[in-house]
Amino acid sequence: MSNIADFLTTIHLQTYAPRFIEQGIDSLEDLRYERDLDGLVEDVGLADADAKTFRSALKAALSGENRRGEGAKETTKEDLAAAVKASLATSRARQGLGEEASAALRDRVTGGALRQSGARHDEGPQLSIDETVLGDVNARMGLATGEEIEKILRAHARQDFLELLNLRDVPIDSLGKVEWSGHEAMRTNEVAMRCKLLSLRLDSSRNMHPKAPLATRAVQNALDLMSNKETRREILTEAVRRKVDELRASGNSQFQGGYVTLTGIHYGSGATASRTQEENYVSKDVSNDMPTYDASIHEAPKDDDDNDATAHRARDEIKKAPKVDVSSIRAKLASKAKKPRFM
Repeated sequence: MSNIADFLTTIHLQTYAPRFIEQGIDSLEDLRYERDLDGLVEDVGLADADAKTFRSALKAALSGENRRGEGAKETTKEDLAAAVKASLATSRARQGLGEEASAALRDRVTGGALRQSGARHDEGPQLSIDETVLGDVNARMGLATGEEIEKILRAHARQDFLELLNLRDVPIDSLGKVEWSGHEAMRTNEVAMRCKLLSLRLDSSRNMHPKAPLATRAVQNALDLMSNKETRREILTEAVRRKVDELRASGNSQFQGGYVTLTGIHYGSGATASRTQEENYVSKDVSNDMPTYDASIHEAPKDDDDNDATAHRARDEIKKAPKVDVSSIRAKLASKAKKPRFM
């Protein structure tokens, strides 16, 4: 019963399932590692009685999983070694690597093959496993092209972070309802992984494109905004409104009218309630420093001519400054330092 909707159904709280999903909670595993359970319960809007039922059922469910885990057979060192060996063999087979390639990889990691006495055949640079794997990943991924960099910057300028991170489009159905459950944008780990891969392809030590550093800043800004619940909510709401505007412009009559929110188009009393809820919405993170959109990424740099003119003006002002007679100042200070005469 790892699905949050199934879990809530068993305790007759299935009506809250969409609210949990909006907060990025899709499974019991997400609840296990939730740091602020009280804040989550408040954000979802559980009534006191429902909150009590939810907490007790969650505790029982998680403790039951722990007991099942404790009752499993204890893992030995031999089991772990066999599992690692099997995993490596599977990985090599999937990548088409034979024993020769594996030996080459070991030589790269250790800095050379070992003699029986323990001395190396060569004393080349010794790389760690992480450095070697990172190098292989970089070599396989390749660099971001100029077209991709321009696309990242354009998407950031429009604040279209779904396009920037190459995520799926807004999941809107024919009735105007949006269901974010299972969407990559709701998973912080997925967003972080995509941003990490983009950053590697934009790394200025490898990618010599002049706008690669700006694109890197845009990706980092996207990660900061999408990792925060409040700013992610705003971003996805704007994404839904942008999508609805596109559909209306294309001539889809069923999307006319109504009020658009994170969950789609609302009509009649639902539209009024949604508008009122948004107007009265108070962020739970007002006491924390929330990330902000970095518009400075798209500011035009100053021309070299302007910088040269500013430098010339500064030098001219220095030349026009009146000269100070240092000797007269010293004389006055010396005269004040003399001992006073007494009658």
